[in-house]
Amino acid sequence: MSISEEEWRFENERLQKVLKEARRQLEENRALKERLKRDGIETQKEMWQDIGSVAKDNGLDQLVDFMQLIDTMKIQKSSHEFIKRQEEKFEKILLSPYFGRMDFIEDGEENVEMCYIGISNLITDDYEFLVYDWRAPISSMYYECEIGDASYESPEGIIRGKLTLKRHYKIHNGKIEYMFDSSLKIDDEILQALLGKSTDSKMKTIVTTIQREQNKVIRNEEYRNLIVQGPAGSGKTSVALHRVAYLLYKHRDTIKPENIVIFSPNDVFNDYISNVLPELGEENMLQTTFRQYMNKALGNDFRKESYSEMMEYILEAKNKQAYRRRINNIKFKSSVTFIHILKRYVFHLEKEYGRFKDLVIKGQLIASSDGIKELFFKDYAHLPLKRRLQKLKNRILFLIEPYEKKLIETLSKEMHESDSSMNQAESMKRSTALVKDEMKEIYDEIDKMTAFDLIEIYKNLFENLEFFSAGLIDHGSDIKLNEIKKYTLENLQAKVLYYEDQPPLLYLKGALGDLPETSDIKYVIIDEAQDYTPLQYEIFHQLFKSANITILGDLNQSINPYMNVGDYENLVHIFAKEDTCRIDLTKSYRSTMEIAQFTSRLLNKNITHEWIERSGDQPKVIGFFDTEEIRKRLIQDIEDYKERGYKSIGIITRTVKEAKEVYEFLKDKADVHVIQKDDDEYISGAVIIPSYLAKGLEFDVVLIYNAGNENYNCEEERLLLYTACTRALHVLHIYYTGKLTPLLREVEIQEAEFLS
Repeated sequence: MSISEEEWRFENERLQKVLKEARRQLEENRALKERLKRDGIETQKEMWQDIGSVAKDNGLDQLVDFMQLIDTMKIQKSSHEFIKRQEEKFEKILLSPYFGRMDFIEDGEENVEMCYIGISNLITDDYEFLVYDWRAPISSMYYECEIGDASYESPEGIIRGKLTLKRHYKIHNGKIEYMFDSSLKIDDEILQALLGKSTDSKMKTIVTTIQREQNKVIRNEEYRNLIVQGPAGSGKTSVALHRVAYLLYKHRDTIKPENIVIFSPNDVFNDYISNVLPELGEENMLQTTFRQYMNKALGNDFRKESYSEMMEYILEAKNKQAYRRRINNIKFKSSVTFIHILKRYVFHLEKEYGRFKDLVIKGQLIASSDGIKELFFKDYAHLPLKRRLQKLKNRILFLIEPYEKKLIETLSKEMHESDSSMNQAESMKRSTALVKDEMKEIYDEIDKMTAFDLIEIYKNLFENLEFFSAGLIDHGSDIKLNEIKKYTLENLQAKVLYYEDQPPLLYLKGALGDLPETSDIKYVIIDEAQDYTPLQYEIFHQLFKSANITILGDLNQSINPYMNVGDYENLVHIFAKEDTCRIDLTKSYRSTMEIAQFTSRLLNKNITHEWIERSGDQPKVIGFFDTEEIRKRLIQDIEDYKERGYKSIGIITRTVKEAKEVYEFLKDKADVHVIQKDDDEYISGAVIIPSYLAKGLEFDVVLIYNAGNENYNCEEERLLLYTACTRALHVLHIYYTGKLTPLLREVEIQEAEFLS
């Protein structure tokens, strides 16, 4: 539907009204900022004067005044930070104050309310809403309702009525570039225009293009736990971040950024998404990775293998003799069966832990083994093991203290009487040292009885693995317990913690009461959910029992074939069923239709994904004589696509080793960067990156380096190749030497070149 000249005139006049009000509030804000700055300077002057006064006079009154000044400065700092955020808000409004409009007639009313939707509220002094924040209750209709009957949930209850108009705007630098009316939120044609642009640098907000299914996730507060499954490009991560922004807006009085934590796959990804919340006017919440948390919790006594190192081993070491042994170890420790073994072991430790002895000092029984057992297994039974042992140690030391004190006093008296030249202080000092030395054996015994050694506890599990796994493993199973037992104990003896041993250790540490409280965390976001094992979810539940948890993933993007969630059904026993809801996103918005169709065929199974009908070039599969020829073609393609205006190019290799080799060849011939570790920063432009670090990222152009048979040759690597290919927005080229991977031979390839 075309928009009349009269409507254009009205919209331009209305835009000027909004911009005028935004400028006025910005100027007021800046004036307040200056006033606060001056007040802050004056407070600092007073404080320094009072410091001198306190130092000179040492007066209590001056000290009280000084502390009051400190409190004043804290308030001024907080106010200044708020004013600064407001200034940033108004500056954004002046660039683009809103992106949508809906006309709503509430039931029983005659007047139409024109609701303009933007990143932030803009309210006049007379409480006229010039712009509604996209997170406001009324704004939900913009995303969820079509023209006709509509409703939204307000604090007063459900408000019903009708939508008579929905309009979308593109406003840039305070000018309307285009606008259009639509009966739906936003149709494929418009999405094509918005999504067809080149992407640069980091992830952007999707606030102007949020779809109905995405909005249901963002605003869902009916369930404590959400499991969101969606195909590559369905906006899972964006939805998660916009959900965080929504929660911070709705619960501003009770939830702060520090009450929310997001677990991302790696630091590359953390850096990639770091701009989204600030663009929405919110501070970033705590962003971490499971590896970072685990590393900190487990300490530095052992050399700990990183996730990237494990992936490199899985992809590179297939021909090594010990490969199958390691893979069996990973599979076993990632299984649901192993969770049951660990839980059985924890129960055993709680009931059977410890070898307690009588404690005797100079023939006098201080604490009997039976008494110690009663304290441990009865009085302190409600505590987890680590805290129980600490409580027991403190109790024993309390019982010993009067005996020790009496021994010191008796010996001191004897010393003083035998040597009158020795003063009382000296005799007390000497007697204390002698008694402490004499009781060292007792203290050593107490330390031994109450020691908590996580590694020794873990060793004990594997030394008795047959006992704790009895009845849990079928006789026909291919699990070789003796081999796993021997392999684990050898590695622990060598002070090496392979990645698959770290989650079990962390689980035991938590289950036995040796992890700090996390009650201040109210919401947990777990992204790339498919790459966590059921045991890791047990740990999440263990750590954040009181938190609301949102889990987002795609089972078709499991990059590790041996360490993954398997199926979301493996989580049903962890999170209460009545508190948990699964939501499926069904549409992909990232790739062109041609790339989406190609990658869906790569999965080799029936899928029901939808995709945006945005056309582009067919993916190309190109054969070369050798890797040298591939690298030469890379130079050509990088330059070609840069000239065509594409800003981000991902050269995706299978491994870090391969990424390094490609970089060494290209670094003097093209403007490229390389990402080699999971704690590297995201870099825009042309980036060489291993496949397993590319998950979650997207590029205008994706060039898959060497998908030959020698690189991708087995079913376990299908999802890894799929994940790599689905990073592409506009262009996908797959290069190979020798024979094409069998994973692609079965795909109907529309456009191929064979240069070999």
